[in-house]
Amino acid sequence: MRSGETIEPGEPVRVAARELLRLAIAWLGAERGWIAAHPGWLGAAETLLAGAREPEAAGACFVRRFPLKEEGVEIGELGLIWTREPNPEPDASAMPALLRTAAALLRLAREQQASRRLLHVQEQELCRIVLDIHDGPVQDIFAALSQIQLLLRAGPRGRATRRRLEQAARLPERSLTEIRTFIGAFRPPEFEHRPLLAMVHGLILQHEVLTGHEVHLEVEGNLPAPPLPVKIALYRLLQEALNNAARYAGVSRYTVRLRGEPHGLWLEVRDEGQGFDPGRYLENPSPEAMRHFGLRGMRDRAELLGGRFEIESAPGRGTSIRVWLPC
Repeated sequence: MRSGETIEPGEPVRVAARELLRLAIAWLGAERGWIAAHPGWLGAAETLLAGAREPEAAGACFVRRFPLKEEGVEIGELGLIWTREPNPEPDASAMPALLRTAAALLRLAREQQASRRLLHVQEQELCRIVLDIHDGPVQDIFAALSQIQLLLRAGPRGRATRRRLEQAARLPERSLTEIRTFIGAFRPPEFEHRPLLAMVHGLILQHEVLTGHEVHLEVEGNLPAPPLPVKIALYRLLQEALNNAARYAGVSRYTVRLRGEPHGLWLEVRDEGQGFDPGRYLENPSPEAMRHFGLRGMRDRAELLGGRFEIESAPGRGTSIRVWLPC
């Protein structure tokens, strides 16, 4: 990250930091300022959470730096700039609470960045598992199927034996089909190089081919270029939402909407199917509900990035899943 470049934490953290900085500027009679982490705290050389850092030599300015600490160790600073020497000096009575709040925002931004890195690591691990499945069990199943087919081609044998061989052959054939479908669905679509919209088009086309269903895509506004963790999350969220619609909605046509905003994007997957009670699976801790962890996984993935997950559904009234992710 270049000096002076602003980090991209989740939108709630950024908004809170801007509001806190605005409050500090107004309360202390300053002109402008910044909230920043020390180099390395957020994994970058220069990490501004709000405002813009300015050198003390920039004009006839008076600059005050207030350290932000965690367990006695400085993790960043609140900087304020006056065009004239502040008079009177800032009242120190409420400064501790303000600085604790600013430090808490830095910690939250760090946690969100760690969550983004975790999602990337999880994606890499998923890709490794897919490769291991392809190079291990798939090859063994294919070899077993080949041996059965050789026995079938070897010539006539008892009717009962041949029937059992044919039944045995169908088992690995079905397993290979299911595993190849899984591998095709979770193969990484070159997340780092492909544009977001191209990835979405590719996923929808793949889903239509595998299911025979129709997916209508609507795009509103200018889609931002999301950072890699957000791009991966949106792809996996859309993948899970499409799979849920195919399995449970009871309809063969549904809609995907993408809407770009200045600091993020919305994803919506909607169907007019049979619907269900979301609370049964999102809030109910029963063993039955625990088996349906896909919705909670979607919610957790969105919240790890500072996003929002919303679902509207009721029996007989269709389902709408909406996700907002910061960019």
